[in-house]
Amino acid sequence: MPRQSLTCVTVALAGVAALASPAQEAGLDSETLRGRDRTALLEVRTVLVAEKQFAARNGALFGPFECLTRPETCLPGFPSDEAPFLDPTHDWLQTRLGYERRFHPGPKATDEERLRASAVADSLKSFAFTAVPLKPGETGLRAYCGDSSGKICFTPDGAPPGVRDGRCAPPCRELK
Repeated sequence: MPRQSLTCVTVALAGVAALASPAQEAGLDSETLRGRDRTALLEVRTVLVAEKQFAARNGALFGPFECLTRPETCLPGFPSDEAPFLDPTHDWLQTRLGYERRFHPGPKATDEERLRASAVADSLKSFAFTAVPLKPGETGLRAYCGDSSGKICFTPDGAPPGVRDGRCAPPCRELK
């Protein structure tokens, strides 16, 4: 990801972080809840793009989450002057703004698959990333799941979406 794109994502996320502080959790207005909802969806989309970029350099296989913020530790020959796939100063897996974020690694590629693809150790065949409100309706509206197929889905009531083998599963409705 070019540094300019990374900067835009970082600025966007930092701006949305100003929507509410933990002290303001109780009784959030609908505008704030919608803002948190948009932020959660933006983060899911950002992780999907980052994994896609990683896979483009890893024989079409995905990487463990830490490889997205520190690709030089995972991808041999990754240029030290190139921006990582995800901003390493943003804690992507931290609970904040009323949402819990989780990376769900799917099955690891077999040794044969890794060798055929010239991929790094611990490469994944699939993954999912979820953002779920801690208190649906109070700290966030919908829960989101995005996976390695490019699918993004949601649960309208904020219930955790299903995840199986690094893929979003019911009761998740596909976002169109």
